[in-house]
Amino acid sequence: MPPVARRTQPSQPIPAKFVQVLEYMNGPQAVLAERSTDHKIVAVAIDKPGYRYPFFGAGISFEQWERYRRGFLDFRFLFMYPRWKEWYVFDLKSEETETVRLTRVQKDSFAEEHYIPEPGFFAYDHSEPIRSTEAQGLATQNYKTDGIWDLPDFTEFYHKITDLYTFHLSLKRYVAVSTPIDQKRKIRESFTGHPLRGGYSYVNLYSGLSSAQGLADRLSVGKLYYGSPGNVDVRGRLDVFAEMTTTFNEFAANYERVKSLYNALHHYLSKNKYLKADSDRFDKEGSVANFIHTEATGLARALGIENPELIYELTDKHALKYAKILLAHFRRVESYFMFFAEGRVKTPETSAPD
Repeated sequence: MPPVARRTQPSQPIPAKFVQVLEYMNGPQAVLAERSTDHKIVAVAIDKPGYRYPFFGAGISFEQWERYRRGFLDFRFLFMYPRWKEWYVFDLKSEETETVRLTRVQKDSFAEEHYIPEPGFFAYDHSEPIRSTEAQGLATQNYKTDGIWDLPDFTEFYHKITDLYTFHLSLKRYVAVSTPIDQKRKIRESFTGHPLRGGYSYVNLYSGLSSAQGLADRLSVGKLYYGSPGNVDVRGRLDVFAEMTTTFNEFAANYERVKSLYNALHHYLSKNKYLKADSDRFDKEGSVANFIHTEATGLARALGIENPELIYELTDKHALKYAKILLAHFRRVESYFMFFAEGRVKTPETSAPD
C-alpha cells in the first residue's frame, strides 16, 4: 500500500501594527510596521501577482532601527542582515490601515535582485519624516563656537561632552528602577573592571560606560557646522544636560579651589606611588584608604556630583579606584571648561524636549 502524502497546512498570517509610510511616490513605496517594540518590519513595494499593493519586508530589532534612523547604516543592510532573520510579504491595502498580515518567505537570489533596495539609501533620503521612537524628555543642546578650530579640536570637544554625558547618565541609569539588571551589571563592571593605571584604562572606563547604554539613551550629533563662527548641536536627555550644567557652573565659579583639591589628591597618590599601583593589592580597610576616601569625596562634592557615595559603592568601596575615577572626571571637566574659558565656546542653549 503506497504511503499517504501528508497535506501541509499553510502558515497562518502574522498580524503586525502599521506604523508609518517612509517613502511616498505615487503611493507608498517604503513603510514601517512592528510586531513588538523589539521586532520592527521595514518593507518596500514590489510586484507580485495576486496582491493589490504587495510589500516585501524584513524583521529587524529596535537597535537596528535606531542605528538606521541615526544614519549609521543604509536601508539595504536592514534587508540583508535583519536581526530576527525573517522576511515577509504582505498586502498594504491602504496606508491608513492599522494592521497588516504578514506571510513568512525566504530571502533568495530573486528577492535580492528584484525586491531588496540598492546600496546607499539612508534615513535622511526618505520623503516622509521618520517618527521618533525616543523616550520623551530628550532635548537638543546647542553650542556656538568661535575663534580658530581645527578638526581635531571639534573631535576633542565632542569627546569631552560625550564622556561627561555618559558619566552622569550611567549614574542615573544605575539607580533607576526601570533599568534592566543586565545593564546595571555592565555599568558596575565598567567601574570595577579596569586597572586604572593611566592612559587607556580611563578611555576604556568611559567606553565601557557608553557601551552599557542603550542606543536611544546615548548622546547624538544633530548638527555640526565647521567654521568660525561654528555650531554644534547634540541631542540627549534633558535631566542629564541639567546635571552637566550644574557641574559646569560649580566648576567655573570655584575653579581655583577645585583645582587645588585635585592637585592635593593627585600629589598624595603620586608621592606614595598609588597612581600606578596594583589595585588588587591595595588595603581597602586601612587608614590610608579612609584618608583617600575622604579627600576624594571632598573633590567630588566640589565638582558638583550629586551622589559621590554611589560612585564609591560602584567601585566595590575601593577608595583608590574611587579616587582615580574622580581624578579622571576632573580632567574631563577641566578640558571641557577650558573651551569656554578661552572664549571658543559660548554658554550652551538647551531646547525644550519633544
